[in-house]
Amino acid sequence: MKEKKHKKPKPYDYRNRVLAVRNVQRLQKEGNKAMTTTTTPPVTAPDATAPVAHAPVPAEVLNPDARVPVSAAKTTLVDTKTTEPPRPASTGEGTAEATESKSARKKPKAEPETLEQFIEYAYGRKGQPLTLKSKVEKLVAQNAQLDDAALIRLLQLAKSDTLLAVPRQILLLSQEVSGLSSLKAALTSFVSNVMLRHSAFSDAKVQETLRNLPESLPPAAALARVAAFEPCQSGEEEPLKGGELRELRNNAVRLFVTWLALNRNLKSEELASLLFQVVWEPAVKDLADDNARLRALTEIGQADGVGLACHQFRQQAIEARTQQDQALREANSLRDRLTTAETQLTDTATQLGAIQAELQAQRESSAAEIEALRRQHAVDRTHLQHELEQLRGRLVKRLTDSVDMLDVGLSALRKDAPRVPVMVERAEHVVDALRAEIENLKEV
Repeated sequence: MKEKKHKKPKPYDYRNRVLAVRNVQRLQKEGNKAMTTTTTPPVTAPDATAPVAHAPVPAEVLNPDARVPVSAAKTTLVDTKTTEPPRPASTGEGTAEATESKSARKKPKAEPETLEQFIEYAYGRKGQPLTLKSKVEKLVAQNAQLDDAALIRLLQLAKSDTLLAVPRQILLLSQEVSGLSSLKAALTSFVSNVMLRHSAFSDAKVQETLRNLPESLPPAAALARVAAFEPCQSGEEEPLKGGELRELRNNAVRLFVTWLALNRNLKSEELASLLFQVVWEPAVKDLADDNARLRALTEIGQADGVGLACHQFRQQAIEARTQQDQALREANSLRDRLTTAETQLTDTATQLGAIQAELQAQRESSAAEIEALRRQHAVDRTHLQHELEQLRGRLVKRLTDSVDMLDVGLSALRKDAPRVPVMVERAEHVVDALRAEIENLKEV
């Protein structure tokens, strides 16, 4: 390359070229390359080749890869097609030093200083992960208020992010901010405004969930509506292609799950279960055969996310297996206890049968004895009644005879010449008869 340039020398402004290279090196040392470069490829002067001169030329100038960004080239390079020497400072055209100072004045800020600048920086990242240094966090937190005009500009900028690639990164960054509640609240509030205005969350029930209304849908139902989002066809907006619609749905689902995790305090295992129920399990139904399953398994890009979900499912499976084993042990123990209880019940039933048979026999024998006693009692009663009647008849006869004898004796005593011996005889006869009856009664 050097020999070819020496063969075709062209006019070259050595001083300004060296200053431009030094300016680029200084910008790189300050760490501003990420903030100053754009998607436009660098521009170099087409005829900026090294002239044949006695003075040595730096290697950076001769290296065709050492290109200057557009911003630096516009401020430091001069038109090499004219061989007219640079004019003095008094002419008002400026020297190389003035060009360098002008380039320094036009240099963009290295780090965002306000919330508006940071959000603009975030949307410039096109969905790439965001980080903030501690000093920048504190600086942005001091300017974390958005006026109406700034909010309108940022919402218009967010509207250009049709695939929702940026808001999730802002939410994730808000969780990494420590000790700056105002900045975290401002970032979360901005993302909520973006979500409420995006068509992917335009469903009325999803809006209620985003606003945390009491009668809103449960997270699974709201996430299912977001995953099944269908854009409204309107003449003002260009319809999304199939791949763009899938990416929009995926980004909306990820954003909504991130929002649920931060606003509903859902744990990672709950989020994995939610994603499995609404997103992953329905997607498995589209895998028609083993080849499609093999393709899906071997095309997994984010191994850490898949590993986290699989690890959580594995932990749940281990816990479920542990609970199952414990339940089996408890079931076996209960089964043993049931067997023992059934054995005891059988023995008790056998004993109960024997006791019932014995009781029945006792009842039958008791009934027979009672019946015999009843019959015997009837017989005894008949005999007693007969004897009582006999006794009554005998006593009546005895008393009647005694009364007659005493009556005869009293008649003998009432005569003018009382006959006492007759009365005595009659009385003795009555006393003997009564004593005999008393003895008979004692013997009964």
